[in-house]
Amino acid sequence: MPRPAESRVKNVTAQMLPHTYREGCPVATADLRAVSFDHLGFDDAVHEGTLIVHRMIAAPILEAFTAALEMGFPIRQAIPIDDPAFKGDDFVSMAANNTSCFNYRTIAGTDRVSMHSWGLAVDINPALNPYLAEDGIWYPDDSNVDRSARPGVFTADHPLTEILQGLGFDWGGSWAQPDFHHFEWRQGPPA
Repeated sequence: MPRPAESRVKNVTAQMLPHTYREGCPVATADLRAVSFDHLGFDDAVHEGTLIVHRMIAAPILEAFTAALEMGFPIRQAIPIDDPAFKGDDFVSMAANNTSCFNYRTIAGTDRVSMHSWGLAVDINPALNPYLAEDGIWYPDDSNVDRSARPGVFTADHPLTEILQGLGFDWGGSWAQPDFHHFEWRQGPPA
């Protein structure tokens, strides 16, 4: 039996974020939540994942990942990027095809603060849904640039892309420099 939604959203402390929460972070830990959800893995088994998100998107994120499970959209893994396997390193997380959200950092190749720094952007199956950086290189690599329909891959007309957009997220796959794994909160950071 599925756990109730309220038991899937927990408060976060700075101690839980040793690699991603640092001085200068634009969001207080009091505004972050750990959202746990069930997801289908590529092994056809159901696993539990956790994302650290801004409290404003906790409910939409839980709704989106519940829909992903119901439609059979597989997710490799969803482990907070503070895990010892990643130590806050976005490139290591992407290469592991890890779905993640909060990480105080700049946009790769720039000095602009990422929406991940507020916990308002989620990267889903990044190895299957790469992004084109400002340096013209695909990350984590260019082996999955093709957008043909296959498990875990986003396209403009994929039902999960449409659900996330309907919940208030913009899809980076529609940008001039595509970021196929990236969904960010359309309203932006709180004022």
